[in-house]
Amino acid sequence: MPLFDFKCRQCGHEFETLVMGSAKPACPRCQSEDLEKLMSSYACCRPKGGTDSSSSGAGCAGCAGGNCASCH
Repeated sequence: MPLFDFKCRQCGHEFETLVMGSAKPACPRCQSEDLEKLMSSYACCRPKGGTDSSSSGAGCAGCAGGNCASCH
């Protein structure tokens, strides 16, 4: 599934949405199409031990403990 994470540059809302083909997503909060595509943590790797690595500072199994910008 082509799921992507975005952050709205207008209102700051972060969200995940399905993007099919050339469709241009809009912010569900303010309807702006001025979006920044984010690196999802799933695209990088999964957290060690099933915990949220961003809060533990441990990094994730795929980025050797903290070198991944999307996990930290």
